[in-house]
Amino acid sequence: MGTIERRDQVRRLIAAGGVHTQAELVAALRSRGVEVTQATISRDLAALGVVRGFRGGRLTYLLPDDMTTDAAGAAEARLRRLLGDLPLSIGESAPLVVLRTSPGGANAIASAIDLSQWDDVVGTIAGDDTIFVACGDAAAMHRFRGRLEAFLQQAGATVSASAGGQA
Repeated sequence: MGTIERRDQVRRLIAAGGVHTQAELVAALRSRGVEVTQATISRDLAALGVVRGFRGGRLTYLLPDDMTTDAAGAAEARLRRLLGDLPLSIGESAPLVVLRTSPGGANAIASAIDLSQWDDVVGTIAGDDTIFVACGDAAAMHRFRGRLEAFLQQAGATVSASAGGQA
């Protein structure tokens, strides 16, 4: 089986929701007759744009949205979905916005913010549960925060302030 076919199998397994780790992906592919290593799966996940995030309260793999949409639009749609699934608190210290979420959720949110290509965002740094979002200046920081809070409200999520941050 070639790379394209294997990655299609990986995409299908993730879409079905039955695998949550690379080891589970390796085992599922092997049960389908596809011999693969964890290193190959890691490369496939990166090539497919797969991120880790929470769905149904469990850390799992998330596929990018519909590949027919533009990359920034797909990333923004993914960000909306993540904000609906993950708790988030927002703090700020101009020109940084500090986001806190569940352990393991920061990278997925930061990646979606970066890929959304918003003019107000210079870049992000993510740890396990904390994201620093660098904005161009205080005005850009306020616009970014407003947009993020609007997404949270649309998702029905509660907007809370981080310790030491402003609400």
